[in-house]
Amino acid sequence: MRAKESSTLERKDILHHVLTVEDPKGFRNFLLQNTTYSLGRSLDNLIVLRSNLVSRQHATLLAISEPTRTSHLFRIIDGNLDGVRSTNGVLINGKKRFSHILSHGDEILFSKDTKAIYQVITSVLSNPKNKASKNKNSNDTLILVNSHSSDSITASNSSPLLSISDDDISAHVRETINQFLSSPELNPQPVIDLNLIGQILYLNPATLHQFPDIEDIQMEHPLLKNLLSQLIPLVTPTRNFFVREIEFNDKVFEEIIHFMPWDEVIRIHVSDITSQKQAEAIIFYQIHHDSLTGLPNRKYLHQYLIEFVETLEDKNQRFAVLFLDIDRFKLINDSLGHSIGDLLLQSVGDRLKTLLRKGDLLVRWGGDEFAIIAKAITSTDIVVQIAESMIQALALPFNCGEHELHVTTSIGASIYPEHNTDVEGLIRNADMAMYRAKVGGRNSFQFYVPNMQEQSFQKLLMENNLRRALENEELEAYYQPQIDLSTNKIVGLEVLLRWKHVTLGSISPSKFIPLAEETGLIIDIGNWVLKNACLQAIAWQKMGLPPIQVGVNLSIKQLQEKDFLASLKKVLDETNFDPHYLELEITEGIMMDNVAEKIVLLNQFRQMGIQLSIDDFGTGYSALSYLKNLPIDTLKIDRTFIEYISHNDQDRAIVASLINLSHSLNLIVIAEGVETQEQVDLLRSLGCDRIQGYFFHKALPAADIESLLRSQAVTKPT
Repeated sequence: MRAKESSTLERKDILHHVLTVEDPKGFRNFLLQNTTYSLGRSLDNLIVLRSNLVSRQHATLLAISEPTRTSHLFRIIDGNLDGVRSTNGVLINGKKRFSHILSHGDEILFSKDTKAIYQVITSVLSNPKNKASKNKNSNDTLILVNSHSSDSITASNSSPLLSISDDDISAHVRETINQFLSSPELNPQPVIDLNLIGQILYLNPATLHQFPDIEDIQMEHPLLKNLLSQLIPLVTPTRNFFVREIEFNDKVFEEIIHFMPWDEVIRIHVSDITSQKQAEAIIFYQIHHDSLTGLPNRKYLHQYLIEFVETLEDKNQRFAVLFLDIDRFKLINDSLGHSIGDLLLQSVGDRLKTLLRKGDLLVRWGGDEFAIIAKAITSTDIVVQIAESMIQALALPFNCGEHELHVTTSIGASIYPEHNTDVEGLIRNADMAMYRAKVGGRNSFQFYVPNMQEQSFQKLLMENNLRRALENEELEAYYQPQIDLSTNKIVGLEVLLRWKHVTLGSISPSKFIPLAEETGLIIDIGNWVLKNACLQAIAWQKMGLPPIQVGVNLSIKQLQEKDFLASLKKVLDETNFDPHYLELEITEGIMMDNVAEKIVLLNQFRQMGIQLSIDDFGTGYSALSYLKNLPIDTLKIDRTFIEYISHNDQDRAIVASLINLSHSLNLIVIAEGVETQEQVDLLRSLGCDRIQGYFFHKALPAADIESLLRSQAVTKPT
């Protein structure tokens, strides 16, 4: 008896402990009712973590009593109870723990693809059904169950009878039927036997104890009412098992029904599943609602829209999906803290709820985004009115803590069925329209524009922003030092472009450089970089610093310009920059087309005194034989060969060959992307001349470069 009692938790309270696990195969919810749980990838665990990145038994959950309260808590332990710890460890809210008593909302990280959220829930739904009535307002709050008993039977509800074939019988059903088969009087669960005309043949002691009035009421008792009328039409030679749920007196019972044709007896096994249904309802609510605002979440919205579209009798009936985003919310979060940001989100949700029309739905989509489903849309003017009312309402100040906040909002909308009949498409189009409103000036509303793909629109937007980048002085030249390995001093700089958009922030060169190439904007940008680099080098010299070589990358578009040589001469004349300290860097891919013409142009650069280098060598399609025909001074080995040079024999052999070949052609060799001391030592031993990479310096703005050149603090700090 004691062993049995220790395996499950004593019901001291009405707290529900729920563990929501997210692994590569999706989400699962576990209602924690045992005293001990093992967690890991092994199938022997009570909670299986479906990831190869976690240990076989990664962690253990133990229920512990809390002396000051009539309740219990759960402690999580890294590894098993024998002291064997997991490979990755366990992180609780970002901190590594060997043992930790869990609190509501704790995030448990087992690996980079597997985590869990622990929740302690006290509210319980009075209606344990998973799906709310479609006619009920979706923003209604949960109703608490009153724990009381009643001798009188209130109105009852029953689910449709579900027929189960012999091949589909679950382990649960089979176990229920076979348990105490020959001695039902010993069964702690109620068992009822009927004949085919509805006479009660047998009631076990558990039935008489829990339902003492069943003998008097007979077939009018909620457990038996309408059973025969539902059962008889469904009985077949291969279908003798059935399941239904009965709800009465604030309880839910499961009936597993076994028709035994040889005796013409119907045996009913009754189980009280109230706690299970309540826990399911709680979990359903948690999954489908936002914990901060109490609003339905995106998962709820998706399912709601699918069901709503399916139930539309008139498929041409219009409704709108609106997406709303708080402008510059990140600034509030960063400057005032997440607690103030959370208060603002709650206040925005409360204010938006007051604007909802009857039957409309408000959802927190995530972050600072909300979604609204507006039904009965007879014209687009109604959508405009809804959006404008929300923009005006949110323009009024919010009192959050001690702060009075003023915000604006951007709203986008798509309309069913004009803009899409697919739920995903409607959501995507509304989100795209909202983005258009945001980038078009914020605090505005936009309808979705049909036939516009998101990617092409973003590309167009990026292009327009890039065209204005030069005018708005958003581009900035950074300089990455090149270190001479024999002296450990800075002997050159490579110019690298950075773009800091006024609203989008820093934009990666990998995103805007290819676009600049494609659109031809690279010509104007390249000329700006070239002139700016020359002016900056002159400025350093005027500060008393010695001249230093500056490398500027050239695009194939620039080399294809007929007047590029003239433009280059003009820049040098206007800046009065000595061309001997200018190095033009070209990629080897440039030399794959019209090689003879390119060599002529490169020779013209050399005649002007300009240094030339091949950048990212090894990533293109050049044959090594091309090198001897090119009028270049420097070869830069691409970072992909340097990254694994310390432990990849093939990469080491390639780098050694490139260094030897370059030296035989009197070329200077620069290794790019050097990040470790081991790489530095190996490159030095192979005879590499210079290195460039984060090991010494990342790309820096001009002011920081000035300080470096003045101090000549060019050796690696200890």
